[in-house]
Amino acid sequence: MKTGLYGQRLTLMEELKAATFLPHARLQTAPFFQAMAACQLPLESYVGQLRALAAIHGVLEQAMESCPDERVASVWSRDMRKVPQLQQDLRYFEPRLVADLKEAVDATLKTVEQLRLRSVEQPLALLGCVYVLEGSTLGALVLRPLFARAFLLTGTDGLAYLHNYGTAVHARWAQYQQRMNGLRLSAEEGAQMAQAASDMFAQLEAIFRALYPFQPESKTFLVTSINPEAGRHPVPADAREVQASLRAADLCWQRFPYFEHRYGERGRRFARSDAAWQATLCQYDPAQILQQVRWLGRVLAGRGMPTLLLQDQLEILAAELAAAIPEKKSAYEKLLVAAAELRELRRRHLADDQLDTVADEFDRAVGPEWSARFPQTGALLVSAVADELEGSDGAVESLRPWLTDAARFPAEWIAAVEQTLAQARQQARRTAD
Repeated sequence: MKTGLYGQRLTLMEELKAATFLPHARLQTAPFFQAMAACQLPLESYVGQLRALAAIHGVLEQAMESCPDERVASVWSRDMRKVPQLQQDLRYFEPRLVADLKEAVDATLKTVEQLRLRSVEQPLALLGCVYVLEGSTLGALVLRPLFARAFLLTGTDGLAYLHNYGTAVHARWAQYQQRMNGLRLSAEEGAQMAQAASDMFAQLEAIFRALYPFQPESKTFLVTSINPEAGRHPVPADAREVQASLRAADLCWQRFPYFEHRYGERGRRFARSDAAWQATLCQYDPAQILQQVRWLGRVLAGRGMPTLLLQDQLEILAAELAAAIPEKKSAYEKLLVAAAELRELRRRHLADDQLDTVADEFDRAVGPEWSARFPQTGALLVSAVADELEGSDGAVESLRPWLTDAARFPAEWIAAVEQTLAQARQQARRTAD
């Protein structure tokens, strides 16, 4: 522990404040904040800030919750999460289809990558990044009325992130300080935490300077406008196609409740960004589309999302796009060709009637209550078996453990899952013979 000017011992929070004084001061000089105070900040800059923070918080909060170090758990709690409020704000602005700013996106992605690297090499040091972002809740008290005035916002509309702790900001900060100061750290760990905090201020400064001022040519539409955590892959430039993609993803999500239960709101965001990317494939020839869809199918199958879902989403997406822009229906129908290819790959191992028979038996085995709660589960299990036989390693094992968790499902359900997998494999052997 370091000492202050008069020899007194500094707390960890005082050490972090001293170590970050200069980068914090530099961040506050960014033109973004002067423009905001003068009510001259463009909406793209404000929404771009929300998207950047959503990406940063998404990675950081996930790292906090998965960190095995007990000292992290002694400081971090789920009620410190900011992603839900950021997503609420982004949903508020979603109908306005606000453009991204390329340079700000690049700065954000660089920050996210550095956070991911630190989460592997120095996970405890990420508490220094949390220090920076948690401290911003104090600044929110000053910033909130300025943003509200600049963009004519009322209540929590577009301001949920800045309302995060409501009237308990100072009390929450005091509790956070107490938890931080109670940590036992080596000198090296304290230095790493201070460096992480300083780096976070510098990274935020780069982002805010990219957000304002910006050149008109910086405005573009990237996937971050839909899902700040999805990287930088393209989305349609036509707002009608974007909206059709979002509708398609939501419809598919509703049809398979398993995905919502397992992956939550974060999974829904990725489903939406994936659908928007799939809509851009229509510009390519069918062979290129098939190549991309097969690749995505293998990736998703290995993450607990059988290709039956992707097939369904492509079919819904083609219909939604054609309904939105009928004159381009022939281009959108190329997605149906890709969906049909996925179906044929599954049929190599299990015919449609085999899938239906096994899936129906699963529903009967689990009973009407559970089959209504998790419809299509039997079909997903059969699809996973076919995906694995088609070469998607881990397709079944990425699905099975979650669906056989005794803390989540009754014994009858778990037995039905195992029986369905066995039946699907047996049917596939018959097809092969």
